[in-house]
Amino acid sequence: MSQAKPVNWFEDDPKPNTFFFQSPFRSWKFVLTTTLAAGVSVACVALIWDYWDRISRHSYHLTIISFFLLTVLRPYLLAIQRQGKIRKLYRAGEINEAPANSPFDQILQVADNSVNEGILVACVLFGLYLFMIAFWEIPHIK
Repeated sequence: MSQAKPVNWFEDDPKPNTFFFQSPFRSWKFVLTTTLAAGVSVACVALIWDYWDRISRHSYHLTIISFFLLTVLRPYLLAIQRQGKIRKLYRAGEINEAPANSPFDQILQVADNSVNEGILVACVLFGLYLFMIAFWEIPHIK
């Protein structure tokens, strides 16, 4: 009824990169960057909402919204678009999953890391910008 299968407990079995061949939300890196982007978005809305009367006098709201669009929203949407392009090629049969550590798998790993790290860096920088605005600029606006 069932066959005994050998279990290799301590075998170093590298896995191929599958970020581009499935939903991006199955990747822990993309879920982390999505959570960070959502957190920064909520912080941006909260900052504008709470200090609207102060920041609208000096057009800070336009600067904050512009930086949000350029540093958080645009990289996130581009990451989803780029992941979709490669996934479309996979579904069309033009590319296949490669074995771990093959040249194509290493290229996919580099692309995966650059997509996710780009979002991460953009969100962290925008978060620092919001922090600076909230704690150094807004208290000094009269």
